[in-house]
This record gives sequence, structure tokens and C-alpha cells, in this order.
Amino acid sequence: MGPNEKKLITRRMAQIMIPPNGDALDGFNALVHGNLPDIAREAIAWVRDAIETVKTAPDNPYQTDEEIAGAILERIK
Repeated sequence: MGPNEKKLITRRMAQIMIPPNGDALDGFNALVHGNLPDIAREAIAWVRDAIETVKTAPDNPYQTDEEIAGAILERIK
């Protein structure tokens, strides 16, 4: 797993931990009271599914999972 994949997982974890219109307190509460292993598993599954979706697209220009993760990060900037 490369750096782009790790960044994408981290970003997805933050989205899970801080709901829409949430703030840093929500993130803090998720860190203190949340189940981080479950959040991490959910984020990893989401990233794997997203990468697999791109891989199977007929017009996929990317060669590796790392390239796909980088492209997703660029699109969501």
C-alpha cells in the first residue's frame, strides 16, 4: 500500500468521523469514544471498492492502485 492509498484511507476516515456540518469536536469525540478499528476497516473497504471500480472501467488509463488513489485524491481536492 502506497502513500496515496494511505492518504485516501485517512481522508475517508475523517469523513466518517466528522459528519456533514460537523466540526473538530466531532472528530475529537470519534477519536476518544469511537471504535477506530471499525472506522479504519470501513475506510479501507471504501478505498478498495473505489479503486476496484476504476480498475474495471473500460476507459481506465491507470496502471496501479497507487495511481488510481492519486487520481481520486486529485479529483476530490
